[in-house]
Amino acid sequence: MTLEEAQSAELACSKLCNQFAVFNDAGRHEELVALFTEDGRYARPTDPDNFVSGKAAILAAFKSRPQDKITTHLITNIVVEITSTKIAKGISYVTLFSGSTNSPADKFGFKANPVVLIGEYHDEFVLTKAGWRFSQRGGRLIFTM
Repeated sequence: MTLEEAQSAELACSKLCNQFAVFNDAGRHEELVALFTEDGRYARPTDPDNFVSGKAAILAAFKSRPQDKITTHLITNIVVEITSTKIAKGISYVTLFSGSTNSPADKFGFKANPVVLIGEYHDEFVLTKAGWRFSQRGGRLIFTM
């Protein structure tokens, strides 16, 4: 793999990490699930030992979230390591702010939940015909504020 190919793969995998957060926060669950392989696995940072497998199960997990919950995920420190021409692994940090649409703020937006979660994702990526996809995304919490 050339340097340019490796950098292109790293960029594509980093983009998946950011798209995951954007699609999650916007409730665009079908687009989020499309970031996974058919047999992809996902575990929330708040439940790191409970992987759900397959696109249908991942979609159901996201759709089961309370309808009033709103979130903003900040993804940082994304590091991707290309291990072969079709496989990569990565780590990124996540900071989660949340609230409820049932709690409007006095002036702007909504009242934030005072609990801020900081964690990390450990990712496995695979190159498919559709491009790079998550084959596994597992998270864990590090701090709760």
